[in-house]
Amino acid sequence: MMLSKKAKIIPERYHNHPLNRKEDARLSEYSLTPEQRESTWNQLHKNLFSHQNLVLGYQGNQNVTYESVKPFFDIVINNAGDPFSGQTQYALNTKIIECSVLDYFAKLWKIHQSDSPNDEERTYWGYVASMGCTEGNHLALYNAREYLAGMPLSNPILYNTCRTPMNPTVSSNGECKEELSNSPLKDNPNAFTPVVFFSEEGFHGLEKTLRMLQMKTFRDIGSGYFHCPLRYPDDYPSSFCDESLDENGWPRAVPVEEDGSISIPCLVKLVTAFVLRGYPPVVIFTSGTTFKGAYDDPRAAINELVPMLKQHNMYERLVHCSEDLVKSDIRNGFWFHIDGALGAAHLPFLEMAINQGLVSNTFPNGFPAFDFRIPEVKSIAMSIHKWFGCAFPSAVFMMRKTDQVRPRDNPMYVGGHDSTLSSSRCGHGVLVMWDLLSKKSYQDFTEIAARGHEMVVFLLSNLRKLEKELRVDLWLSNSPGSLFVCFKQPNQDIVHRYSLASHLLKIKSTDGIFKQRVCSHICLMSHVTKKIILRFIEELRAPVAFPNQN
Repeated sequence: MMLSKKAKIIPERYHNHPLNRKEDARLSEYSLTPEQRESTWNQLHKNLFSHQNLVLGYQGNQNVTYESVKPFFDIVINNAGDPFSGQTQYALNTKIIECSVLDYFAKLWKIHQSDSPNDEERTYWGYVASMGCTEGNHLALYNAREYLAGMPLSNPILYNTCRTPMNPTVSSNGECKEELSNSPLKDNPNAFTPVVFFSEEGFHGLEKTLRMLQMKTFRDIGSGYFHCPLRYPDDYPSSFCDESLDENGWPRAVPVEEDGSISIPCLVKLVTAFVLRGYPPVVIFTSGTTFKGAYDDPRAAINELVPMLKQHNMYERLVHCSEDLVKSDIRNGFWFHIDGALGAAHLPFLEMAINQGLVSNTFPNGFPAFDFRIPEVKSIAMSIHKWFGCAFPSAVFMMRKTDQVRPRDNPMYVGGHDSTLSSSRCGHGVLVMWDLLSKKSYQDFTEIAARGHEMVVFLLSNLRKLEKELRVDLWLSNSPGSLFVCFKQPNQDIVHRYSLASHLLKIKSTDGIFKQRVCSHICLMSHVTKKIILRFIEELRAPVAFPNQN
């Protein structure tokens, strides 16, 4: 049955859906008529296009164009296998472009400054992932598990352990260190059991990834077996609600400060308790949390942890090679990963903007550096589609080359190491990223970062004026350096029209009682303009804009 022209008109009640009705897109064993197909495409395009620039609540830059890349969408491009393998069998790949993109981020993240084509001089390994930052986090945790479990490395530094090394001064990241203790790990039953730490504001998908990898958090291991090293309320931030504690007094994740960043005192106490019991720690720092956009401070936290790790022989340790019982390699007894889905893109240019005086430094404890300038940072994952913008989810994953666990297979079918999480990988996201990076300089991105923070100031200013005008507390908050502004959730029509993400928060009132608040946030991505913000503010002036929330 052909759709009438009226079917192309989108009623107001359907504005939250890509199509008017599911039936409009239903497929069967028969082909659709050209008219049906055209009607469906037109409805979908009209609806999505009408919403594109009104998306305020999700991390996705809609300010993108693909004229240069469009011709490649007619080609089945597959970057299967390792991007640095020169033996790929499938000719329709973009791995050369991919390696250029990776070199760009290696330089941006301060791990690889050489322009030499010699692969031996490359100090990083990584790839462009098809699944988004979730894939990068997954691979980081997998590599952390295998690395800390003593699995063979791709580039090990082996020592003959028939005797104690005279001066084993090379760490797993290739830097000179002090003499290493040679205490046998076999006497420690927990030596190869990693324990994972992440914050309350960490990405919700982390726990699913840990279940898939059969890795355990500190609460999984500690609760019911020994006392939590944190005592409530003395050791917790004042914003922490004790409803998050389990029956044994353990928090689900590492507590956060009021701004959403990880509590460093809590993290240090928790990690220390497990290192004392011989567990190697895996710490996931978040650079741009999902709802508040808060930035953990990895450098400050790591500076607190390193002396303790060295004191208990966990900073570096000899791990016996499973392939040669008389040889060992030197590696760290920890793994620090950066979940930089948003921040690993935004922060480098924000730092440049601050250094140029384009933006005020609002970080009270100094800029939260996250990259490979910190010698102990092992890996970073970043979404391409969020701050930079891309039509489909994709990400960059990067780690230190010397810490890479040896791939378990070298299949002839893909012509190289099976080192990536997925075998087939989309080769188009690489082209989108290369196109963008080739058209903009560091200075261009620095100015984009500065404009983003100007928009934060503009939005906050208008919301504060609205508060006074309406005489209503809108619960406004903005974490230091964040592109997110949180506020009282408006009615559902406004939530849907502007794609506002919402979240239930427990906020401590002035009388010390925790109250539940449903908040929304706006993400100041590059496509958000002052005109859109003023239109949004105008809708909030309506008497029915805010449902009753105490």
